Amino acid sequence: MHPSVQRKTRTLRPAVIAALAAVTISWMASAGSSAAEPATSAPAPAEAAASASASADHAEAVAKLFGMQDRRIEEASGLGVGIRSPGVLYVQNDSGDTARFFALDGRTGQTLAVCNVPDAENIDWEDLAVTRDADGVASVWLADIGDNDENRSEITVYRVDEPSLTPDHPRGDITMNSPQIWKLRYPDGAHNSESLVVDPATHRLYVITKSLFGDSQVYQAPAAPSATTPATLKVVADIRFSLTGTAGGPNAIGQLTATGASMSADGSVLTVRTYTDAYFWGVGNGDVAQALKTTPIRLGLPPQPLGEGIAIRSGRALIGSEKVGSEVYSLALPAGLTAGTPKASTSTATTGSTATTGSTAMSGYAAGSPTISSDHPAGPATGQTTKNRLILLASLVIAGLVVFAASRALMWMMRRRLKI
Repeated sequence: MHPSVQRKTRTLRPAVIAALAAVTISWMASAGSSAAEPATSAPAPAEAAASASASADHAEAVAKLFGMQDRRIEEASGLGVGIRSPGVLYVQNDSGDTARFFALDGRTGQTLAVCNVPDAENIDWEDLAVTRDADGVASVWLADIGDNDENRSEITVYRVDEPSLTPDHPRGDITMNSPQIWKLRYPDGAHNSESLVVDPATHRLYVITKSLFGDSQVYQAPAAPSATTPATLKVVADIRFSLTGTAGGPNAIGQLTATGASMSADGSVLTVRTYTDAYFWGVGNGDVAQALKTTPIRLGLPPQPLGEGIAIRSGRALIGSEKVGSEVYSLALPAGLTAGTPKASTSTATTGSTATTGSTAMSGYAAGSPTISSDHPAGPATGQTTKNRLILLASLVIAGLVVFAASRALMWMMRRRLKI
């Protein structure tokens, strides 16, 4: 092929592929939405009444805290609860911002301080955690782990001391201490990730990958940080998400993609969210890997444009979303959620190879009025799940054929243009 054609083809092909991928995902989303309805049996009248009562209780347990007022907060992809600064919430922007995070009044959403982190870079900050480190210091952890193109050779997590703030005394711009730095890499090549967990009991870091197909891996970081030599992460668990039918997010694929995670201050509860749902596990003895082998409880979340942030505060889950002026909600944790020795898993959204059916689910805002009932499984029935996966597989095959045909057509047009 003529060199000029090769150069132009290499330049244009990624754009063509990206456009075709966007169209394909939209098509997949519409197909997935029609296939995502859980198979449930109609409850008896008494059961229906009990479910209606529970739904009303759950609706009252959901509260809007505030809308983010600061227009500089465009892509709040993480959310954390202050320890040293009670009543303060922390958020950070996704890629495209400087190395900073925002301290907000937890009552009004007003920005109290902009916290600048020296010796740090925001390549793609995707999550934030607030907990105490091994020395007992209240800390803010910033996860530079996003990688949409899956081409990063290493990722980074920064830790800084939490600032001392009060909601009644804004401080403007402040400069944090120099951070501790974890340089990390995956043992099996690059991954896109948007979820960070810092266990307050063991002080270990966990990174959770994001997949369009609902298969996320949980990686544990080494105990000691290294700012020079990237340490290798260790995979300790797998989580498989299913289409749930819950409204919200950019499209139905958002029901399968892990976008944020958090643990309670005492380390007894772990949560991982998608764009539409949150999953909760009880954690015993600081064993996150073991907890992730158990049945989670699913909570359908209020519809958000790009819900990514989640944190736990005093028995409630707080959730946030990207987009300027996005609202932060507070939701009661699922009833019956306790720590201790977990039972073996049989859920659809869980870990390992034992997932089939079961789990008490709180389907929240999936289709109009929220419902809370054990009749609603955590995902589609097994046959429905198989159908969904076949739809996704067929979509990929079609997308591949379209991309191949478009590439050939592009080369033909370039040859004609250059008359070669």
